[in-house]
Amino acid sequence: MKKYIQITAAAVTVIGMLSAGFSAVAAPAPAQPMKMFINGVHQPDVLNVNGRTMVQLRAFKDPANMSYSYDAATKTIMITNPPKQMTVKLKNGLKTAEVNGKSIALDAPVTVQDGRTYVPARFVTETLGGTVFYNGSTKQVIVRTPTGEEQFNTLRSGDLTKARNLALKLPKLNNGINIEPYGEGFTTVYTFPKGEALRYFMEYKGLLAYIEINASGLAEIKWQKDTLGHNGQAGIEPEPFGDSVYFSDNFMADMLNYGTIDSTGKLTEMGAISRYRNEEYANVISVSIEGEVRTDAK
Repeated sequence: MKKYIQITAAAVTVIGMLSAGFSAVAAPAPAQPMKMFINGVHQPDVLNVNGRTMVQLRAFKDPANMSYSYDAATKTIMITNPPKQMTVKLKNGLKTAEVNGKSIALDAPVTVQDGRTYVPARFVTETLGGTVFYNGSTKQVIVRTPTGEEQFNTLRSGDLTKARNLALKLPKLNNGINIEPYGEGFTTVYTFPKGEALRYFMEYKGLLAYIEINASGLAEIKWQKDTLGHNGQAGIEPEPFGDSVYFSDNFMADMLNYGTIDSTGKLTEMGAISRYRNEEYANVISVSIEGEVRTDAK
C-alpha cells in the first residue's frame, strides 16, 4: 500500500506541473495518407472497387441497432435493424441489395475477400443509419454508426462527465509521435482543463502525452515527453491548462482518485473511489466535479 501511495503521489505531482508550464519542443508530425475510421477506430481493411470505398460489414458494429447473420443454404448475408423495422439481404457479387423485399442498387458489387464481406460505405450509412464523409484536408474517411453518431454529439456538446469518458475510450492516433515509457507503475493520471472534455494530458510510467479530440471525433496525440529524461520528447507542447481537474486511475488497486489543480500546480483531492466496493464505477474514469460547468461545447 505504501508503494502505491508513493507511485500515485509521484504521478499526480508530475501532472500538477502541467498547470505551471514546460519548455518548448520539436517539429509537428508529418501529414498522414488517406485512412478510414468507424466510430473513431482506424480500419486497415478497406477496399476500393470501381472507385468506391468499400467497408468491412462487420466493422460497422452497432449492437443497439443491428445484428448480422449468414444463411449458408442461400449464401445470403442478413442484416436486421429492429429500430428501423428493416431487414437487408446481400449476396456476394451482386450490385443490388434487398431491403424489406425491395431491390436497391449499389454503387459497387458486394465483395467477399479473405472471408470478409465488403459493401459500399455510403450504402450502410444511408440504409442502416449513421453518417459518412470525406475530409479532404486530412485525407480521412469518417464513418459513424447510429450509436456512434449519438456518442459523437455527446462528445462534442453533451454532458461534461459523459463526454470525458467517451474521449478517454477513443483509440489514440500517434501520427508519428511514439515515445516509449521508461518508468514503472500502475497508475494513469488524466488531466483536463476545467470545464473541458476535448483535450487532456495523460501520464503513465513517467510518459506525458497531450491528446486532442479533433472535429471529426478522432483522438490525436499532439505531444509526448519522457519526464524521466531518457527518451526525449516529440510533437508540439501545448500551453499550460491553468485551472484543471485530474483523475488518477490505479488499475492494480482498482482505485480512482480525483480532484482539482490550480494555476500554480497545487492539487486538492476531492474524493477516492474503490471499485471493489463500488462496482458501478467499473470502467469509469471521469466522475462529476462539484460546481464544474462545461465550457468547450461545439
